[in-house]
Amino acid sequence: MISNDPAFHNSIDGQMSPDIQAAFHIFAAHWRKVNPDWQYPVHTHPMFEINVVLQGEQQMTVGNKSFIQKSGDILFIRPGVEHSSLGSNADCDMTYYCLHFDIDDLILRRALLTADAVSLSGNTPELLAIRSALDVIINSSILSESKDTHRNRLITLHASLQLLTALSGWVLSEMPLPADTEATENIVALANAIEGLLQESVITAAVTGERGGGIEDIAAKLGYSTTHCNRAFHQIYGMSPRQYLSRLIIRHAKLLLMDNNLSVESVAHRLGYRDVSHFSKQFKRWTGLPPMGYRRLTANPCTV
Repeated sequence: MISNDPAFHNSIDGQMSPDIQAAFHIFAAHWRKVNPDWQYPVHTHPMFEINVVLQGEQQMTVGNKSFIQKSGDILFIRPGVEHSSLGSNADCDMTYYCLHFDIDDLILRRALLTADAVSLSGNTPELLAIRSALDVIINSSILSESKDTHRNRLITLHASLQLLTALSGWVLSEMPLPADTEATENIVALANAIEGLLQESVITAAVTGERGGGIEDIAAKLGYSTTHCNRAFHQIYGMSPRQYLSRLIIRHAKLLLMDNNLSVESVAHRLGYRDVSHFSKQFKRWTGLPPMGYRRLTANPCTV
């Protein structure tokens, strides 16, 4: 806290809201009309997928479950889950729309990854909001007859942010109510301090090429045991500091790889890796793609 900040003069009480920084990336979005013989084989990918039928019926398999999608039905597919389409469920043409997306906000991403639902069909306000945002995206980015590309892009961007809001509302509605036992202020403060130092270690690496120590060093700096820090952090963030740090590195790696002026070696160095092959192996283990494969995917998204 800065004591000479005029905002604090004569203040009685107050509290800072957390900073928000998130990248929501939509890619490989496509509209397609197919005949009754069309099918798509079993596959996986490292992105979230939303698939909605616009006309006709589609038979989809997600994981070990089968779904019959009718017009307006939405399927939500998590990264790494095997899925395939057996095509039209009737002897007629079928039209569908599919988009892939990723989100680097750790809390929302974790909530989406742990969501059990696959079929998002229904009339709840949250699901209607998802469908409404999808309708605008489809109409503005694919089906629009307007020649004003700048306006269409702004409309699509607005609808994409609405989709992010709708997805956040949906996972909130799916989350169980918090337990009666709440974390103490000291636990919350300690977890937030650890999170700040983890963020700082990634930022420092981007400047110096050297990433700070792990949770052991952070615990020593804060004056607590490693066990206590791990327990406090997990209670607030639902994961270990090591897992959180890995996700921070993934987020920064993805953002840096979108800059074509940076080589993979430069990206690895900015993340604190001295060995680019070690970074490449870890990135592939995290995302399912090598760094250059991810760069090509984001630069020239395929339509699968």
